[in-house]
Amino acid sequence: MAAEDVERALLVLFRSGVPMQASDMARTMAFAQGWLGIEEADRVVAHLIDTGWLSSAEGGYLPSRDLSEVKIPLSWMPRPSRLLEATPPGEPAAKAVAPVAAPAETKAAPPTPASKNDESDDPRVRLEARLVGFIARASGLDRSEVKRRAERKQHALRPCTSWLGLALVAHDQGLDMDAIVDALSPNAQA
Repeated sequence: MAAEDVERALLVLFRSGVPMQASDMARTMAFAQGWLGIEEADRVVAHLIDTGWLSSAEGGYLPSRDLSEVKIPLSWMPRPSRLLEATPPGEPAAKAVAPVAAPAETKAAPPTPASKNDESDDPRVRLEARLVGFIARASGLDRSEVKRRAERKQHALRPCTSWLGLALVAHDQGLDMDAIVDALSPNAQA
């Protein structure tokens, strides 16, 4: 199971096939994907390098295995513990004797809606506001109601990104998901 999570995570990170710096991988895991906190993502990247999942290539890193046969289920997210405890590729995972609680500092608290809105220089915040506006107009719901419903879905489905919460609200309202994607295009009105 841990190997599957690592393979899927690496497939997401290296879709382009271009080598990545360790810091870029950590930022992608933490900010673009929302899988981990930045410190935890740094530890995961270091662990994947140490265990041989990543190998040096052209000033960065690439996966050390062929990932062409790896499939990612819809709405999949890696378990941080599986990434942090991954054994080297091809090596069977060790059986755990007893569960060990992670130190409190490694548990990343999910971002609160207020903290996301405070990061107004992040372009994703502007796109999220555009998506909320689109869902509100298309469904007839008030913007605050769209946000409230998305936050409830995030809370109920933890871990769940705000994007998935908003997509689920749109789906619940019977909106065409292609229209949701179109709402995020540069020419769409907020």
